[in-house]
Amino acid sequence: MSRAAVKSSLVQNATLEKVLLSHMEKSLHDAWHAPVFSRLLASRSESLVLVGVGGALLSLHLLGLPLWACPFKAAFGIPCPGCGLTTAMGELLHGHVLDSLRTHAFAPLFLAAFLLMLVAALLPQDLRARFAGAVSRAEERTAFSAWVLLLLMLYWCVRLFGIV
Repeated sequence: MSRAAVKSSLVQNATLEKVLLSHMEKSLHDAWHAPVFSRLLASRSESLVLVGVGGALLSLHLLGLPLWACPFKAAFGIPCPGCGLTTAMGELLHGHVLDSLRTHAFAPLFLAAFLLMLVAALLPQDLRARFAGAVSRAEERTAFSAWVLLLLMLYWCVRLFGIV
């Protein structure tokens, strides 16, 4: 193989590598910035189901009635990333902010998301679509949902391994 052919082959391989890396970066960027929460807000039925189930669980907890055990913990023997959220949100609703944060640091965020879903579900279709669109644009710009998920997983690992 001549020097020119080898050089041409190397240039083609480098170009192909750059194209593949660029495509992978764009795919990762798109996945990281994909709107997730806004899709829930846009769907009245999904929001109502989540608010209904969450509201029922929280109400049972606030009334002191027994809840079912975490299926993740029952299956794997370790708490899930959300274990303690119901208790923490109950503490938050009673005004015990520090106790709530000690139980689960994400309780204020999940309670806010819960309330946003409730508000969105009650809005007329046109206002709900505009609201969900604004949240979607914010998610695409900031990758907020991806960051929350990543931080929740990191928080779970910290709690699981007793680092804090």
